[in-house]
Amino acid sequence: MRSTLRSTAYILFAALAFAACTQQPEKPAVDKKAQSETLIQEHFRYLNDHDLKSIVGQYALKANITSSDWKGMATGPEGADQIFHLEFYVSPDAKYLVDKVINTDSTVIVEYDVIGLKDKTNGGVRYDVRKCSIFRIDDKNKISGEATYANAMAYHNGN
Repeated sequence: MRSTLRSTAYILFAALAFAACTQQPEKPAVDKKAQSETLIQEHFRYLNDHDLKSIVGQYALKANITSSDWKGMATGPEGADQIFHLEFYVSPDAKYLVDKVINTDSTVIVEYDVIGLKDKTNGGVRYDVRKCSIFRIDDKNKISGEATYANAMAYHNGN
């Protein structure tokens, strides 16, 4: 009887040890709001660094990008490349100064100023324009949509 009890105890112990070893540790919950915040902070850092390659890599393949600065819609990384390439060409010293951010995890709204020297090769015009961008963030933490609005009344030319 004692050996049967001992055998049962060993089997029970082995089964518990095996079950404990095969359990997967729980994955920590993904904090979408923190991910979105980091993505947008990086986005504006890349804008200020004029890091076109990193900016383009933040967009989903089918991202829709619109702006009051141009007509139509650009799509995906290729569209982002065209837009920001042109923006950096027109104003090679542009700085993007973030003022307010509203983050609801899958949508981030950013108010900011863009300041710089426009058309530097032709003497240049110093400018300061107020913008607001609404970013949609997908489940893969990529920008799936961006709509940017510029306030024409807040556009200042001057030295």
